[in-house]
Parts: sequence; C-alpha cells; structure tokens
Amino acid sequence: MTRARPGGETRFGSKGLREAITWLDKSTLPLVQQPIRVQEAMLIDEAVRILDQIFPPGLQQSYDRCGFQCGRTDRPLTGILVGLDVSDELIEEALEQGCNLLVTHHPLLFDPLTRIGNSGRVERLVHRVLEAGLAVYAAHTNADAMPDTVSGALADALGLRNTRVLDPLKGILRQLVVYIPADHAETFREALFQVGAGHLGNYGEASFGVLGRGTFKPLDGAQPFLGQVGQREEVEEWRLEFVFEAWKTPAILEAMTLAHPYQEVAYQLYPLEQKVSGYGMGLVGDLEQEIPLQTALQRIKDFLGCPLRYSRPSQTPLEGGRIRRIALCGGAGASLWPLAQAAGADLYLSSEFKHHHFLDAGGRLVLVEAGHAETEIPACDRLRQRITPLFRTFAVLNARSSQNPTVYLT
Repeated sequence: MTRARPGGETRFGSKGLREAITWLDKSTLPLVQQPIRVQEAMLIDEAVRILDQIFPPGLQQSYDRCGFQCGRTDRPLTGILVGLDVSDELIEEALEQGCNLLVTHHPLLFDPLTRIGNSGRVERLVHRVLEAGLAVYAAHTNADAMPDTVSGALADALGLRNTRVLDPLKGILRQLVVYIPADHAETFREALFQVGAGHLGNYGEASFGVLGRGTFKPLDGAQPFLGQVGQREEVEEWRLEFVFEAWKTPAILEAMTLAHPYQEVAYQLYPLEQKVSGYGMGLVGDLEQEIPLQTALQRIKDFLGCPLRYSRPSQTPLEGGRIRRIALCGGAGASLWPLAQAAGADLYLSSEFKHHHFLDAGGRLVLVEAGHAETEIPACDRLRQRITPLFRTFAVLNARSSQNPTVYLT
C-alpha cells in the first residue's frame, strides 16, 4: 500500500526554497545566473532561509556566529543592502534605499550578549536596527570557506590561475546508505539527485549501488507496500550510497522519505571526516608568468589601496627575484602561512600578522600584510552577486557608504 504524497509545501519551506536549493546544486559556476522562478513577494523569514542555502551555516568556524542576527522576520522584504559591518552609516543608507534586510560580512552579534541596554556599540546598533524595522544577516566564515567569495575576489584581481583551496575543511560530509526495491531504484536515485545528493565539487549525480536480497515480516498494524501482514517477505533490493554536504541533510532525508515506497525506510547516516577540496580557507594559485617581487607588491597595493607590510627583504632569497606562486586569505589569515609555504608559494597575502610570524617565515617566503577591511571589502560585491539571482524581483545593493573603520597617516 502506497502512502499519500504531500503537496508542494513541506516543513522545510516552500517550492521557491526548494528551487533555490536545486539551482545552487546544479550551478557549477555559482556567479552565473540560471533560470529560476522567484517570488515577487516574500517575508524576511523566507529570505533568511534562502540565504542559509546560499551561505550554509555548516561551513562556519566553531567560534563564529553566522546567519540571522536580529530583527523582525515576519515583515515583507523590501530590499537587501550588502556591506562589511553594521554601522550607523549602513543603517541610514538602508533606510534611504528602502532596504530592510542588511547582509553583512562581519556579524553584529559576534560576542554573546547577556543584556541589551544602552551602552556599547553593539547594544546601541541593535536598538537602531530594531527601531528602524530592519533585520540583519551575517555571512562570515561560511562565506570565507567558499573559494569564489572572499579569497576568490583577491585571487581574480591578482590574476591567479589554477587556484586551489589552501586549507580545506573536513567533517562537513555525510554518507547516506538506503535500501530500495530494485524496480524503484532509478526513480529514487533521481529524486535524491534533484535535492543535492551526490553533488560534490565538480561532479554531480554520484552514487554507489550493490544489488542484494532483503527480508522483512510486516507486523500487526503495518500497511506494507509489498507482502502480507504476518508473513516474511524476501525482496530484491539495491543498497544505494550517497555522499553530500551536511547542511543538505534535512532536504535529502525528506526527499528520501517521499520517494521511497516503503512505510518504514531502512537507512543509515554517517559523518565523514575526510577533507573537502571545494571548501576551505584561503587560496593558492599561479601567475601567468613570473614577475619581480616589487611588481607583485605594487599590484597588490594598487588593488587594495592601502599601505603594505612585508617580510624584510634581507631575510628572504626572493629579494630581487621572481614571484610566480601566490597564496592568500582575506581577513585574519596570518596563521595559515605554514600551509602557504608547504604549497610552494613565493608570497602569502593576508592580514593581522604578528611579529613572530615575520621572524619565523624569514627566508622561506614573503609575508605581505594588508588591512583586514581592505582584503574583505572586495568580497562584498561577490556576496551581492551570489544573492542576486535568487532575489531578482528585489533590489540587492552594495553599500556606498565607507566600510573601512581605519585610516592611515601618509
């Protein structure tokens, strides 16, 4: 006996959200717009759920606070303003532009609050956000872990080719094992592919299957798809295995339940500890041709528009030499310099290096320090580009106001 199938609405969201998930999985070039039906109106709550699919919280570092931050989610979305930090200037600009959802790279609520009074920058800004009827969403280290966003913006500007992730993430994969009657295997496999199972890196629709025979005996109260109550049944079944990112688990388990003919689905779900080359911190790549160190430094300075600190030339054999391989990490990536060295980089660009980093790296590669904000501001447009295809009937804007809290004495 088959079970009734629910309609388009599910406990995980509307058809629009499912279409968003499908689009993200099928897009091998995340910044390329592909056909998708989007709603002309939605609540901020649904916008947050779509943003969680674009920037999966499962990619964030353990110390981080990504995702929805504060505000009313039961109000209609009017527009999205993207910026580096929540500030008075960003709030004013959002009100002028008619945008009631702020998407920032840095979380407003990074350190836990025990109260919201009227002291301190964060408390004051929370009050301003709420009083203005706005909502705040943060895409921080989960966006950092996407190669085409923060570090990708820097790599593209410097002309790096054949880039790969410098520090791949691990522990974000799951493996699903499920048993399905042989004559349902192909339609079942396709249903799981549609919601992201078997899509990893540059490969899609990957699975493994072994044909065998399973037994079961329906007990009193059962409504078996095959066999009769009280009699043991032996059925030819496929054992199917799928690997996918952890944050897809709810949608995949729902699709599994809906597509499976059995009343009780036999399955196992395992965490995998292997590293995933498609997600992680920083990038390493090669220039088209070698260039002098000073040329590389000038190229970085011209793009970022800020002063640079770098390893003392007398400490490195690269002084007067050539730069071909560059590693980089937007934001505070100083701790990754040993990985840059191991990857054969001639130069490593990031921010917030300490004195001992320059000492320890001496003679091995050139460490180049730029401002934290300067290495991340270019990524704000990448965030906007990721968001825009799924909100085509809404304004998705980059902040025009200054996003850098630091100035330099020149």
